[in-house]
Parts: sequence; structure tokens; C-alpha cells
Amino acid sequence: MKKIVYIFIIMAISFLTGCVTPMGMTASSTPLHNRVVVENLGQAEGSDWSWSLLGLWSMGRPDIDKAINQAIESKNGDALINVRWYEKQYYFVLFSVTKVIVTGQVIKTAPLETKEPAKKR
Repeated sequence: MKKIVYIFIIMAISFLTGCVTPMGMTASSTPLHNRVVVENLGQAEGSDWSWSLLGLWSMGRPDIDKAINQAIESKNGDALINVRWYEKQYYFVLFSVTKVIVTGQVIKTAPLETKEPAKKR
């Protein structure tokens, strides 16, 4: 019985040490001007993290560009659409971890072909 109580306490502490903060969303990770979506490769997720000691000394900041590139490369695509990102923080006794997570639909794009020939000067 004591083991079950200890396991429950450890699980409760581990669930209560994290925090999720929605950061934002956007339509696309890159401008799609003069480009057309060729294929939707599906949902993907990328992340980057950093840690700090005693909440005072941070060892870098999580890079959102790395997280976006990781998500795009996971499906071999060109861009992300319907992009959402949020931050998770995990707190421990002597240090904390900050993680940025990016999710979205990975797409392949191609240049938009114009039907009009280039005008001569």
C-alpha cells in the first residue's frame, strides 16, 4: 500500500511541475506569394529547448526557426501552413527546461505559372 501512495505522489508532482503557454498561430511559415500548393504532406511537429540553472542562468533560448525547420524536414516539405506554436516549461529542484513546440501542415509548393507572356519594353 505504501508503494502505491509513493507512486501516486511522484506522479502528482511530475504532472504539477509543467506549464503550457500558447504563444501564437499564423497561416504560413513562409510567404506563399507567386507559389501554389502542390501537395499536403500531413501534420508535423518540431521542437527546440533550452535549460536554466536555479532560474537565474539560462543556457540559450529555444529557437522557433529550428523547430519550424525540424517539422518541415520531417516530411520533406517546403513550408508549414496552419502553424501553431506554444511553450512548455518543466520545473525541477535545481533547474528548469523551456521547450518551444511548433505544429502545422507540411506542404510542397511550386512556382505559379502565369499565362501571360512577359511584356516587351
